[in-house]
Order: sequence, then structure tokens, then C-alpha cells
Amino acid sequence: MFEKEEQQLKQLKQRVDEQSLPLAEADEAIRKGIERAKQEKQQLHRRHKRIISSVAVVALLFITLITSIRVSPAFANTVASIPGLEKFVDLIAKDKGLDAVFKNDYYQEVNEKQTVGDLHLTVDGVIMDESGINVFYTIDSKSSLKGLLIKEAYVDMNDEVPLGSISYGSPLDENEEYQYSDRIDYHFKKSHIWKDQSFILQVVANVKGNTVKFSVPFTVPKQSNSSKVYSLNEHVEIEGQTFKVEEIRVAPLRTSVKITLDPSNTMKILNFEDMRLEDEKGEVWSSIRNGTTAMSGEDGGETFYLQSNYFEQPEKLYLRINKVQAVKQEEVIAKINTETGQWLNQPTDKKIQIVESTTYHTEFIMPDAKENTFTYQFIGAGIDAKGNEVDIPSVSMYTDEEGKHWDVNFSPINHANPIEMELHAYPNYLEGDITIELE
Repeated sequence: MFEKEEQQLKQLKQRVDEQSLPLAEADEAIRKGIERAKQEKQQLHRRHKRIISSVAVVALLFITLITSIRVSPAFANTVASIPGLEKFVDLIAKDKGLDAVFKNDYYQEVNEKQTVGDLHLTVDGVIMDESGINVFYTIDSKSSLKGLLIKEAYVDMNDEVPLGSISYGSPLDENEEYQYSDRIDYHFKKSHIWKDQSFILQVVANVKGNTVKFSVPFTVPKQSNSSKVYSLNEHVEIEGQTFKVEEIRVAPLRTSVKITLDPSNTMKILNFEDMRLEDEKGEVWSSIRNGTTAMSGEDGGETFYLQSNYFEQPEKLYLRINKVQAVKQEEVIAKINTETGQWLNQPTDKKIQIVESTTYHTEFIMPDAKENTFTYQFIGAGIDAKGNEVDIPSVSMYTDEEGKHWDVNFSPINHANPIEMELHAYPNYLEGDITIELE
């Protein structure tokens, strides 16, 4: 499949790389993001729980915000002209690894359908490997889908999959649409070899005030490819903060970089802002832009994710790191009194500040920040002064003339202040020049 499209995709590649991500629209997408964490033995549980723990997903994806990000009209029009890809324009944009998946026929068509009333759901296809599974589906109808809301979307699996994250989207606009396509993204904490490739896609949607449930069995015909594994165990340093790059796994969907931070560091490295794979020609595979960026491991290590170069055959391949986000160790757990609006151990630079706060809501601002500056959801759920969980059911991000804003809503329970919440990102940077050759 896609033989005819390969040349068109190659011609499109440079134009794709030159397109900038429209973050203003991404902000609006995040407003309507839906998150679910699935954490049971044979399927990931359908209720999400966010606590500070070793299994937390860090940075933007600690709360797995699902963003159906729009792309530029030029990009959309070009991809829409390629047969078979027109429905998935915004689902593969800005990820060179996914682009390569389609070009190398690794995407598997499924085409299983179910009809409920005048609604039709089609499981279009799947991409799966040891790191996770992406399921592409479409809902269409002869009647308008205006106001469609995806309340739940998950995949029943017979295998016991490792804990991780799941993300999916929901329509952003109120236009008269008759078709909606999306991707459900499962991201595993550990590599998983599939024993059973029979699944059931479960989708619960709200259409014109009515709840509609879809349950579509499907089987993935081909086995997934094995990952390429590079064992490194390299100790490196950036501005006095040390860490060990243990292992790199390159799977078709993504590249994982396992890192262990030195516990004696005076600062906690939160994110690797400029981590990338680079070949001998300078071709770059950078961080994931619309999906899970990192996960914490149960063994104390952390795994960061890059776009995949699985289908490439470079003569030389390097891991390069030039910039990280970091805060002082004593600032990692933010202590915030939601009633008084006090950030008790606020970083001294005060790059992010509290605008206003009530018991169940706190608004943060990064003054004078532009819309393309620091696009992370920087804080996660935590515990109150009595040790009770305090969940964050929703976060809105937007940018105006005053700067970048985060509206954080807490679970509506009586909590004792202050709340302790872990920082998963912060706009303080350390810079260096780390290069490790993969052999």
C-alpha cells in the first residue's frame, strides 16, 4: 500500500519540516483535551488517578493532554491530495517517525465496522510495535456530527500490557461535520511482545445529547517488528549535573532513551529540552511533539521519547543533548496554599507566578511569554497536608497580551492546605554539548 504516495510524501517532507506548529490553536485544543490512564492487568483502567509516584508520566504528558492540533492550510491541502491519508492529516503531522511508518507500509489496514443508528464507526488501521499501539478510527454519518464529544475511547486487550499512558482526542469545533477521524495512542512503560493480536475498540460518544456506545472487534494481521537496542551506560554532565544514558530503543513508533539521574545532583532535571538523534549527514529526529514525551520508571530511571528513525540506515548515528530544564531539588515539590494563593517554595526567579487562587482553582501566569514559549503543562496532581490525594481533572492553557496562562482545577473535595504538587516542567535551563555515538 501507499506505493503511489511515496514519491509525493518525499516531495512533501521538506515542506512539512518547514511548517511551524500553530500553538495558539494547540492551546485551544488543550482546553478541550480529555485524559485517561488505563492501569489494570489485561487492560488499562478507565478511571484516571494522578498521584506523585514512580509511575507518573512527566512533563506535558504526566497529564496526558490530548490535542487534535490543526496544521496549516498548505500542509493540509497537500496531504489531503494523497489517497488514503486525507483523513489523518493532523494525526501524522510533524512526526517524521509516523511519516516513515506510512512510507514503509508498516501501517496495517483493518477496516472493521459497526453501525449504531445512523452512525458508523470504522477501525481504519493500526500501527503496533513493542512500545505501544496506535489505533486509527473514523465516525461518520449522513446527519451532522456537530457537537460530537468523545467521552471514552480505549482498546480491550487480551495481553497483559505494561502500565503507561493512553491519549485520544475529541472534535474541537462546532462546524457542520459529517466525519470525525482520530488516533488512540497507547504508550507502554516497558517493551511488550504481543502474544494475542485480537482487540476490541470501545468508544463512548455523546451525539446531540445522546450517549452512543461502539464495540468493534478486530485482529491485527501481522506481527510487529522488533526494536533496535543500543546499550550505552554512558555517564555525562551538563553544568555540574550528572546522569547516565543507559539504553536507547528504536521502535517503529518511537525512540526511547532511558536515563538515570544522579541523586546527589543539586538540581532536578525535569526535561531534556534539546535531545535528538542525528546521523552523519545532520538529519535530525527530535522529541515527540504531540504525544507522550517522558515517563518515570519504577527503578528510579526515566525514559524520554524521540521521533523514530527505525526505517533509516545511517552510517553513523548520534544522541545529542544541548539543553535541559532543571530546578533546585528543594523546589521540585511545589507547596501551594490554594486559599491564600501563596507558592511557599516558589523558584526565586518567579518566571511562573500565581495570578489568583481559590480552594478548587489556581491560575498561573508566565508574564510576557509568547504563544510559542514554554508550552508544557508544568504541574501535576499531588497530596494535601493530611496526605489525601488532590487530583487535577482539567487544565486550560492560553496566551494573551499578558503572557502564558494555566488555569488549574482541583478535584472538588475538601483538602487541607498546602497542597504538594510535583513540577514536571519549568522554564529554567542548563546548556551543554553532549554527543554519544550509537554503535
